[in-house]
Formats: sequence, C-alpha cells, structure tokens
Amino acid sequence: MALSLPSAHYACSCSSTSTPPPPSRRISHIPVPPQDDDPEQSTFDPYSPRAAYNLYPLTHLLFCDECSQIRCPKCTIEEVITWYCPSCLFEVPSGSVRGDGNRCARSCLDCPVCEAPLNPTSIGERDAAEEYVLRCGYCHWTSADAGIKLAKSTKLTEQLTKLKGIRAQGRSSLQKDDEANAARVAETEVSKPQPRDHDDAFGKLMTFYKEQLSESSDAPNPYGGSNYNSPANLARIIGIYGGLSHSALKKSREKPQPMREAHCVNEGVATFQPDDDDGERDVAGKMRELGWDDLTSEQQQVVAPVNGNARFTNDLWPVSTRLRTKRGKRCKICNQIVFRPEAKPGSTRTKVRMLAHDHIPKFALQPLNAVARAQDPAFIVRKDQPYAEPSLRPHAAQQYVLTVINPLFETVKVTLATPAITPGKVKSKVTILCPEFSIGPAGEMWDDALSSSTTSTSRPEDGSRKAAMANLTGGEDNARQPEAGKVWEKSRNRTKVILEIVPGALKEMSIVPKAADAQADDDLGEDEDVLQVPIYVRAEWMAEVSHPPGGKPEPKELREIGYWCVLGVGRITG
Repeated sequence: MALSLPSAHYACSCSSTSTPPPPSRRISHIPVPPQDDDPEQSTFDPYSPRAAYNLYPLTHLLFCDECSQIRCPKCTIEEVITWYCPSCLFEVPSGSVRGDGNRCARSCLDCPVCEAPLNPTSIGERDAAEEYVLRCGYCHWTSADAGIKLAKSTKLTEQLTKLKGIRAQGRSSLQKDDEANAARVAETEVSKPQPRDHDDAFGKLMTFYKEQLSESSDAPNPYGGSNYNSPANLARIIGIYGGLSHSALKKSREKPQPMREAHCVNEGVATFQPDDDDGERDVAGKMRELGWDDLTSEQQQVVAPVNGNARFTNDLWPVSTRLRTKRGKRCKICNQIVFRPEAKPGSTRTKVRMLAHDHIPKFALQPLNAVARAQDPAFIVRKDQPYAEPSLRPHAAQQYVLTVINPLFETVKVTLATPAITPGKVKSKVTILCPEFSIGPAGEMWDDALSSSTTSTSRPEDGSRKAAMANLTGGEDNARQPEAGKVWEKSRNRTKVILEIVPGALKEMSIVPKAADAQADDDLGEDEDVLQVPIYVRAEWMAEVSHPPGGKPEPKELREIGYWCVLGVGRITG
C-alpha cells in the first residue's frame, strides 16, 4: 500500500467478518483457534499482509444507512443501469446488447491502431464522384491504407458491412475461376477448411445453441396444461395439502435431454488452419520489406474479432465503438442502494450517493509545534519539487494534534481507543490525552464564521481561542500546555485532541549475539519502519426517525457506528 505521510486510512467492517477457509485433510487434526468477531476486543494490525487489502482512503468508501456500516468495493454489488455509446451518447437497450453485442450499431467507428474516433473525410474531386475515407486525427491512420473507400459520409457501418461481404465473395469467385488451381482446391477442400468471417461463424454457433436449448426445454411435462407447471407452485401446493413426497415428485419429472456440442463448420466450429509454405514465405518477405512498425500488435488483434487474423497494419479494419455502462452499487448485506447515477448518458448527476465522507467522523493528523504545514504529495505537480517525508527519531516523545471533523447535522459523541504499544516489529508507545469528547453539528460556512466571531467576543479567556488567534497572526503561545482529559481546541463541528507518541527503535540493542534465524526474523519488511497507529472509533448520536408526511413525528433514536482508523505518522529513522 503506497503511503503519503501523514495519512489516515479506514478499515471496512468486512475485514473482521470474513470466514477462514475450510481446513484440508492434512491439517484437519490441528485445532483452529476461534476468531473474535468483536472488533472492540481484537486489535487491528496495520502491518499484516491482509491489511493492505482492507484499508482505504475515505474518498473510496461508501456508507449503508440501513446497516450503519462502512461499505468498501468488496462488500458492494454492482448493477448495470444503462448501456450507451460514448461517441454519439445513444442509449442502447439491454436486449440489443445481449443480441447484437457491446458495439455501437450506428456510424461510430474507432481507429484499429490507437482506438481514437474516426472521422469521414472527402477525397474526391469536385467534378468526379465524391469519395470518403475514414481518418484518425491522432495517429493519422486512414482507411485508404486498407483499400477502403466509402460513397457517402453517413451509414458508415452499413457500407463497411457491404464492402466486407463483396470482398469475401470476390475471393471465393477468384478461387473458382482459377482453372490452374481447380484440381488442387478440389482435393484440399475437405481436408483444409476455408477461412470464414468471424460474424458468420458466431451467428451459426449462436443459432446451433439456441436450437439445442429449445430442444432440451421442450421435454414433455405432465403438468404442462395446468397452472402448477412451476416447481415453486408445486412445492407450495404440496406443502399445504400434502401429496407426493419429494423423491416421488423427482421421479415423476422427466429428465431434460442433454445438450451436445457443435461438430461441423455449419454449426459454427472453428478449426486450426495452417498456412502452406508458399504463403509463409510471402508473409516473411513482406515483413522484411515493410519493417517492424507495419506489423500488428497483439492488442490490435484482440481489440476486435474482425482484426483477429490481421498481420499487417494495412489489413486492419475499422472497429465499431465499444459501448460504455453506467453502474450503480448496492450493499451486499441488505441490498440497499448506496450509489445510483442518472440513466441519461450525458448527465453527471446522481440520484443516490451515500458517501462515507458525509456520514462518519474523519481524521487529520499534524505535529503540535509544526513550523510549516505538512505537504500533501497529491498536490505536487512538478517533478523537481521536493517532497519532505516526515521522519521520527527513536525514543523521542512527540506530540501531535488529531483533528476530528463531524459531517453530520447532529452532535456526535466520540470515543477513541488505541493500544498502548503499537503492533508490528517496531514497538512504539501511543497515548491519547482526551479519548472521550463531543463534536458539534455541521452547518453552513457562514454559520461557522458567525459562530467564531461571536464566541471570540463573548469568551476572550478561552485558551483554545487564544491559540487559534496566535496561529492565525503568527504569534506564539508558549504558556499553554496539553492536559490530560481536556481537548486542545474546539470549534463548531471539529475538535482537536493531543496524541503523545514515543517511536520505538528499529533494532533493539542486545549484549548477547543473536542466531542467524533470530536476526532474519528481526529484519524489517516493506514499510515496517513507518509508524502506523490503529485507533478504534466509536461514534454515537441521536438521529430523527423518518415518518410519513402528515404523521406524528416520532422521538429520536440512538445510532452508533464503530470502525478502525489507521494513522500514518511518519518514517522512523535509524
């Protein structure tokens, strides 16, 4: 996991509820230790290999209001809302996608070399008949390289399909008219199948399997003329009134006929077609003549089936634009919608957007006596701009300000818990001076400005206000010291508390020399010298209960949420 220090990552609840794999026969006699499903009783280890797949930035997480839990990409289900073409923004029904494929059937074509959109360009003279070619504005590929010229600038897909069919018929007619090779073609016609169009082979294969499905599903059913031909209806009726047992009911049903596979070319079978020696020599000579740049890459061949057998760039065919999808997400536990965009292809709005950023308290960490604000590596735009990663000295106590922000519109009571000694090979000590506090509700920006101005005039003796004003004016407030059980600073919807951290040593000093195995165990792995503090967060608030319009409002109910947050402090130096 790439770290940008200082950082804050959040663990999803699915990391503590995953079940272990079933034991195999070889280790079945070894007792499996019971897992504690309660996250409050077990400490989250940010240095374990599994933690790299369970920690996410807050911007990557969603929230389910039914389960009152964080939802990560692993515990959500995606569903396709709509299919559309990114070029013409035409919405395609799901039935058409299942029948015709995930390509745009209109005049939207992509370059087979770089997959950029193709534009029709006129190349004919004014007096002569006007002709068009497809030109790529990025790599300057044109369809004239493949000998493709169109009669008009509309209905491009239809013209390409006709032109491709004419070329296929022309090859077959030339082979039939060649009297010198007629005998050889007749001898090898059965043993060596002729190359066929991919769409034709796929259509025959689809027709064959549709016939097989219809034949297997048309088995005689004794209950076909009644309303009880559904297995669910039969089971319900038998469960209510009694009757045939489950075994007798299974015997009464006739087994469907097994489906067979395709066997011949007319059913869509594609066989390997080796080239003869003369053809290979011609291809090798053409490769030496043209060079490496004129050969097709593997990506260009697999991007579309129409170019699967193309060896040179002048054999590539324009590719229809691949369709895109708009997808929504549901909670895997309760099937609640947590994200749903609008179905219109050109719209960027969302109907439902349950972001964790708007539903749980968020954290930010910075040193207490920092000379300058910590630089965020995400805002570094120049390569020569240096990034100073925070470094920590072993056994040197340092104090940090932990800022907790409340995005909710209710007052939230927050309880923080962290192990006294951090997990991992490097043992560091962590102390939260004020583990329990409350945060005010969120509001508008002008409310924050008004509340800060009125509070500063009404309570000038508040130490936190003095510290805030000293920070704004550039002055120093050396008289103030952190105290246990008291918050450092508090505003409308954010509270700051102090963390005392004593980093551990990377290597423990020992008088007795260690064995080779013990020294190998003490070697640090990747990012194990980074001090990461796991904090269990428990938030409680009183939320309003939804009621029908015009109904009697119900009293507020208590809601709570608990999750693990890992704070990346800095890298410990040797």
